[in-house]
Amino acid sequence: MFFEEIKNLPRKVVENLDGDIGSLTVYLVQDFNLSLLKRMVDFGLNVFGELGMDEWGLVPQIRHGNVFILKEENKKRIIGLAILMRDWEDIEKAYLFDYAIEEEFQGQGLGYHFLIAICRNLKEQGFSKMSLTVDVENKAAIKLYKDKLGFEIVTMSEDEYGKDQHRYFMVLNLDKIK
Repeated sequence: MFFEEIKNLPRKVVENLDGDIGSLTVYLVQDFNLSLLKRMVDFGLNVFGELGMDEWGLVPQIRHGNVFILKEENKKRIIGLAILMRDWEDIEKAYLFDYAIEEEFQGQGLGYHFLIAICRNLKEQGFSKMSLTVDVENKAAIKLYKDKLGFEIVTMSEDEYGKDQHRYFMVLNLDKIK
């Protein structure tokens, strides 16, 4: 089976962000071409290593979940990626499966603004909550989620992804997002 190249890429601009590095755009990826798919896979592998999502995982997420990218308009480089799915236990809740900002752009507030844009879009889609898990040792991410955005730690799961891979399970009421 081969993918057919899509010449006119359907996409939805979610929000434009202006910052120190230039004008950035948040896109909800609604379809893809092979070049974009490869860039998204490469981004994930670069950030998450072997745990990054490959084509076989990313295509269904684009088709049946929500995949957002943060990039400069008319440039190929992806600066941020977020992958979400609906929570089947609570259909008003979206689960943030993958979320990352390219390392060289971290610490500039892009993660905050990217996530705020995603939260606003989720509200437009009818979601009322977002959940995620985060490594209990990832202090920067916990600060972003809890202190800056208002996520609440609901529980801690020991050995979530293997021995000593402890994760906080966090939830955000999207009504807190303006």
